[in-house]
Amino acid sequence: TPIIGTPAAATLAGHVWRDMDHNRVKDPGEPVVAGWTVELLYNGVLVKTAVTGPDGGYKFEDLPPGSGYQVRFKNPDSGAVWGSARPNEGGASFTNGSVDPTTNPTGADASDGTLKNLTLNSGVNYTEHSLPLDPAGVVYDAVTRLPVQGAVVTITGPGGFNPAVHLVGGAASVTTGADGQYQFLLQPGAPAGTYTLAVTTYPAGYLPQPSDIIPVCNGTLNVGAVPDPALVQNSNTAPGAGVPDANPAACPGLVAGGSPTTQYYFSFDINVGTSANVLNNHIPLDPILGGAIRISKTTPMMNVTRGDLVPYTITATNTLGSTLPNIDVQDQLPPGFKYRSGSASLNGVYVEPKVAGRQVTWANQIFAPNEKKTYKLILVVGAGVGEGEYVNQAWALNSIASSRVSNVGTATVRVVPDPTFDCSDIIGKVFDDKNANGYQDQGEPGIPNVRVATARGLLVTTDAEGRFHVPCAAIPQMDRGSNFVMKLDDRTLPSGFRVTTENPRDVRVTRGKMVKLNFGATVHRVMRVELDGRAFAADKNALLPEWQARLPDIVKSLQERPSVLRLAYRAGNGDEQGKQRLKALAEKLGDLYQEERKRQLKQKPADGADDEVPEIPPLIVETEIFKPVGEGK
Repeated sequence: TPIIGTPAAATLAGHVWRDMDHNRVKDPGEPVVAGWTVELLYNGVLVKTAVTGPDGGYKFEDLPPGSGYQVRFKNPDSGAVWGSARPNEGGASFTNGSVDPTTNPTGADASDGTLKNLTLNSGVNYTEHSLPLDPAGVVYDAVTRLPVQGAVVTITGPGGFNPAVHLVGGAASVTTGADGQYQFLLQPGAPAGTYTLAVTTYPAGYLPQPSDIIPVCNGTLNVGAVPDPALVQNSNTAPGAGVPDANPAACPGLVAGGSPTTQYYFSFDINVGTSANVLNNHIPLDPILGGAIRISKTTPMMNVTRGDLVPYTITATNTLGSTLPNIDVQDQLPPGFKYRSGSASLNGVYVEPKVAGRQVTWANQIFAPNEKKTYKLILVVGAGVGEGEYVNQAWALNSIASSRVSNVGTATVRVVPDPTFDCSDIIGKVFDDKNANGYQDQGEPGIPNVRVATARGLLVTTDAEGRFHVPCAAIPQMDRGSNFVMKLDDRTLPSGFRVTTENPRDVRVTRGKMVKLNFGATVHRVMRVELDGRAFAADKNALLPEWQARLPDIVKSLQERPSVLRLAYRAGNGDEQGKQRLKALAEKLGDLYQEERKRQLKQKPADGADDEVPEIPPLIVETEIFKPVGEGK
């Protein structure tokens, strides 16, 4: 083991740079690479570590002279050993293990990609033990064309291939860093045959399969001695957006200077002794693109009814300048709606989609750069769909990742009642109920200009014949119907008329049925009876006998025509029984009125005719309590 810091120590230094022209010469203007790890070993034991600085350089100082030193370079992201290192930066050829003051001053052996078996002499400052960085390729985003970090590229080889023995660094897999670079260097002795690359781990946000946007070239690339180096593409970095895509079935293969396309291979025929180094084999990955496609959904219809045919249009636009394959355009039908078979089209050409329940799918669509596709279909509103708003949704899905790559386009329609099958119409009449029996009899005319109101505030005015009509007045419950209420505004009746029927009136309505709702009113005679406490027994609610005897005469008079009996009680000071007395008197008169009606129904005409007994109009009783002026409240 050397003793660090002894007198006459040696120094070892060098650089890491990006060898853009592949000539192993550190040319002016070529970018240096900072942050790379450089390790110094002595007889296989790690003794020092350095990191390249902003100028791409490193330096080991105070090294005891001696043989058995080794320098190796490691990728800072993956920790993998990279090569091929060189003992000079001028691109001069050298002999492994042979000291040459100009081309190989330490007698380095670079056969395994590192600089090993170095001999350091006392007090000598050795420079240019460097790494011209020239990766096999870059893993990049097929859309943005930027490097992809975190992809794992793996190499496999022919029979007898052992990564631990035949690869520099001994690792068959490389994880890309922020620069997306990967490299595999075959050692001397690696078997000749077919070597295959594969991306075995895809970073988050990328499809777990080879790119469909930029497909890999078909077949195996035969790598010979020329051209050297074997440039797959002419760009040292990922191809730009303007670089034409290669036809995977007709890739040009190896040409001098590399192909000016996006071509790349996964399979190579290599003979380690004669084949040139494969470079610029840049591998694209397809991103899962949220928002790559813009979806809009429209329909020309706003209000529809059950059984209607509703047309929809879906417009899908590729917002990127790249081809997007493996796209499913999906349409989510509203509940109760059904796709009409044979109605779908794509850009005007009939194309039948796949239908599964409420989902309609145009599968495996390929969108050219900035392409717009128009899908049309017709839906049927089901018979069981209730009234309300129904939203149809559409989106684009990447079929490989099952991930949405667009916004959600929506179109809304409102299912409204069908006038024929869902509505209940109300017809009616306000008539002059001359006999006040609550029914319109022969000869009882209508009353014009009377206002009738619904519970929801709809006002209807009768015509010249007293008729009114409320179209689609209600949408009753489908299974059991509903109640419908209307009220006559008695303030709009002619002077002296009073309602003779129920007011308000409540009728039962059923879907698709018409219902009649009439109101009767007629002119009533008003009979006013005034009385006070003197007409009643002391402290009692009953009339005195002499007044009780007059009640049948009043009842007979009331039965002659529709009448209103107004009982007015004159209350003096200290008289607190007025309300109870009026109530008792009104009940007594009502009983007498009904008894008289029953008596008349039992009577038969004297001549034995079957003429019907005239019907007695209903009795209306009103009560009031008043105090003469000057007697106080």
